[in-house]
Amino acid sequence: MRNKLRLATAAAVITTPLMALPALAGTCVTGAASVYTASGFSCNVGGVTFSDIVIAPSTTGSGTVSAITVAPISNPTINPTEFGLELIYTANSGTAPNSSADVAWTYNVSGNLLDDLYMSFAGSVTGNGTQSLVEVFNNGVPTLTLTNAGSTSETFSPLGSLSVVKDQDNFSNAGGEGTTSETSVVQNEFSLTTTPIPGTLPLLATGLVGLWGFHRKRSKRNRLGSAQAS
Repeated sequence: MRNKLRLATAAAVITTPLMALPALAGTCVTGAASVYTASGFSCNVGGVTFSDIVIAPSTTGSGTVSAITVAPISNPTINPTEFGLELIYTANSGTAPNSSADVAWTYNVSGNLLDDLYMSFAGSVTGNGTQSLVEVFNNGVPTLTLTNAGSTSETFSPLGSLSVVKDQDNFSNAGGEGTTSETSVVQNEFSLTTTPIPGTLPLLATGLVGLWGFHRKRSKRNRLGSAQAS
């Protein structure tokens, strides 16, 4: 009985760091924005978890925003440690003067551990139209800004989680015939570092040493028993 107890104790030491890890949310799948913004919703792409998602479109003047679809992003062939989400929609300022089409997107993102982020958006402008994507983070990560369709990225010291506030805006400015600003896709991706979870390796090593010591003591006892029997 004591042997079984020691074995169970050693096994518990090994599994404790794994059990202490946050449980992964369900897998992110392509769906309507209303699915992602439901109360308590969270989902996982690879090792990155998204939660507390708010997606808020707004318009002024002749601006329009279509229904928004959310889809997971991963490409294990190109970058096996980078995962994210994208918003698929059409936002158009229209041609009326000073009209806008805006989509605000906020969420929390977590993973073990995040050390790089990437954002992009696709769109076009004509005449005096302008567009931008601004992304603000907590934990000292610098704000990212794009004033034209394209992409940008930022690396930072590994973090377990980030809060993200972003705004994508299309504006007609003076407006008039031939002036528009239109956006179709906004992407956000985060890279996971290969740094081990703090505290996991020492605990794992302790558990392995415990199992080795138990096995060594048991082997010695068996040899003594055999010798006495002889």
